[in-house]
Amino acid sequence: MHATRRRTACARAAALVLGSLVLATPPAGAQGMELRLSTFVPPVHVIAREIITPWMAEVEKDSGGEVKPKLYPSMQLGGSPPGLYRQAAEGVVDLVFTLPGYTSPAFPRTQMVELPGLSADGRAATELLWKLIDPYLKPEYAGVKIIALWAAEDAGLMTRGKAIRTLDDLKGLRMRAPSAAQSRQIAVMGATPVAMPITEVYPGLERGVIDGSMVPFSTIVDFRLGEVAKGYTIPGPLFGRSSFLIAMNQKKFDSLSAKAKAAIDKHSGLALSLKATDVYIKRAEQGVASVRGKAEVVEFPKAEQEKIAKLLRPIVDDWVKESEAKGIPARKMLGVARHPAGTP
Repeated sequence: MHATRRRTACARAAALVLGSLVLATPPAGAQGMELRLSTFVPPVHVIAREIITPWMAEVEKDSGGEVKPKLYPSMQLGGSPPGLYRQAAEGVVDLVFTLPGYTSPAFPRTQMVELPGLSADGRAATELLWKLIDPYLKPEYAGVKIIALWAAEDAGLMTRGKAIRTLDDLKGLRMRAPSAAQSRQIAVMGATPVAMPITEVYPGLERGVIDGSMVPFSTIVDFRLGEVAKGYTIPGPLFGRSSFLIAMNQKKFDSLSAKAKAAIDKHSGLALSLKATDVYIKRAEQGVASVRGKAEVVEFPKAEQEKIAKLLRPIVDDWVKESEAKGIPARKMLGVARHPAGTP
């Protein structure tokens, strides 16, 4: 009898201890699920500092700590810049910051924003992208959730030698191009396009592998291109603008709680995209200011702009014909661009 009572008492004590441990132990996920965001840019890059890092903090806060996005810059998780989008789509990583232009064949619709003379500035181009997402661009983003999609500031020209002042100055130069669409513009102007991610532009200019680059001038500071480029040409809104993307694996997003999903949705979309465009525009101004007085900075005169614009204009018609042949409703998309209300 006494032995039975002792066993019962011990069992109750053990149950109390176990119960206290259960209460003291946070439930699964209370420590926060890490969401890995991989990108090619360094941690000091303006988008990493002013867009991605604040976004991660806001999502973590509003999810109550359920998710903890973490930045892995400079390709720390492996792979190469052109492979980032596929990593997100396949779930190798949870999120990425990349350029659709790095794998242009996979984004023929998104390339529309890179057509010459289509938008007055980066903000207009970003708003256009969001008008096109549903239904036109969605097929290109199967497997991911778009967190932000935006256009950069006007693309410019930089060279390791003298600045480009006229169309003739481009003849025969090897010019880096960020995408297929901009490669075509470079070729039409008489230069030789060289496909190259931004991370390779510095050594490319330094070693003479390329003579110059078509590139947003926000890169002058963030990739230290002011150290190797000696000529800068501000062309105005002649060329297309590179598009940028923060994307999340759709299955990973779908696996989150309603609270975590709501936190991500709250801080994603057009508003974040426009903020990113503004960051780039401001950074480009800082970049140009940083090289004035140290390098040759010029602007295309109006007559030269008109000459180049006329030369590039057929590229838009060619894109429409090629796209329609692939089953892409290019004319309708172009109608959205030319008529804000969306009516052709």
